[in-house]
Amino acid sequence: MITEILLENFLFMHKASLKFSRGLNVITGETGAGKSILLEAVKLLLGKKARSGLVLPGQTTARIQAEFDIAKLPELANFLEESGFHNEEDPQTLSITRTFKEEGNGRVLVNGILTTAAFLKQLGPYLTEIHGQNEHQTLLEPEVQRGLLDRTGNATHKQNLVTLQSVYVQRQKLQQKLQELETRQQHSAARINELQVILQDLTAMNLCNPDEEEELKEELKKLSHAEQIISSLQTAGTLLAGGEENSGATSQVFKSAENLKRISQYDKTIDELYQRLNGTYYELKALEADIENLADSTGLDPEKLYQVQSRLSDISRVCRKHTTDFPGLFTLRERVNEELSELFAPDSTRDKLKKELEAIDAQYSKLIKAVSTERANLAKNLDRLVSVEMADLGFNSAKFTAALASCIPGPHGTENVEFCVSLNPGAPGGPLRKIASGGELSRVALAIKKVLARSDALPTLVFDEID
Repeated sequence: MITEILLENFLFMHKASLKFSRGLNVITGETGAGKSILLEAVKLLLGKKARSGLVLPGQTTARIQAEFDIAKLPELANFLEESGFHNEEDPQTLSITRTFKEEGNGRVLVNGILTTAAFLKQLGPYLTEIHGQNEHQTLLEPEVQRGLLDRTGNATHKQNLVTLQSVYVQRQKLQQKLQELETRQQHSAARINELQVILQDLTAMNLCNPDEEEELKEELKKLSHAEQIISSLQTAGTLLAGGEENSGATSQVFKSAENLKRISQYDKTIDELYQRLNGTYYELKALEADIENLADSTGLDPEKLYQVQSRLSDISRVCRKHTTDFPGLFTLRERVNEELSELFAPDSTRDKLKKELEAIDAQYSKLIKAVSTERANLAKNLDRLVSVEMADLGFNSAKFTAALASCIPGPHGTENVEFCVSLNPGAPGGPLRKIASGGELSRVALAIKKVLARSDALPTLVFDEID
């Protein structure tokens, strides 16, 4: 529990300290007396994000500090020790300090060790629960009532609830998969026919090479301009080799090299020039042969040209039909084959899904039974405990009941919870949302919170403007 809190230069308080005793501590005062400032300090000590303007005007630094008695919180003591924040001098005491500066930055200390506000958020659930203004209105929501009842359960019950939600999600996914498979099967005949038509188109194309279209386009350019290519190659060859009347470039280079050769012995530089020119001659001879071979191999081939044009036309037609490019036809063929395999062999897939669903159903049913049985026991216990607490709050003859009603199986089980009360002797009972006034609802919420504090082992409850 909180034993002491200290504020220095915080908001509009220069300095204040307050010690708490066990049991009920009531803080009253007029508007502006500082009640909300104290509550803000508690929230910041439990990890709330700091904002600007927390420092008293005229000061540079603000500090808030709280001492907690954790003698009866072994889980928190273990958590602190594992995290390296154990108070070796006084293991039963936890000290939290936060400082703030005008520019907004500050420090967080836990038992004198520097840490972060995020770490304080991890400590908060062990230490305190704050019941804010008008929060009791949420008590009227069915989901909240079911959650409050479940909070009174032990660790096994709470783990069952977590597992139940996980199993329910798996169950829903399997049911959806099975339904989708069965729907596909109903339309499988039409779909198989559709897919087979697509596959026939693709098979007729004899798809082997994803780069075929680009290669055909290159070949088309060559075949379409074959006459021009041959003429230019022949001209280039003649200019190199020469003709009957004129010697070609190769012959001229040879003669030049021979002239240099005759005088190369007299000058080293001339010899180097000869060697280069002689090498050029042999390169030109090789070029002559290559040009001649290319000209001979090119030739005019109208039939080959027609074949290439026809193949490219087929590729373009099939691509347009299936709204894809040429490489996409290979992907489409793979997808079609996969879907056909699923449609031709659905029974094994369906049987596998059904077996998985049967196993999940059995697990789900077992969890529902365990959760339902425990909720019935928890409801009886909550009825008794809350009724006792309500008597301490002025409802001497009041009766509280957590009524369970069956609902469609879901992630939280098969029960809805409805909190019902009978507040006066002889008065008919009914749902809390229909019977209780604002003030009565606040007192019922207070009674429930006290019971929950015991089940949660919470050492401190803070109520903000409780009616």
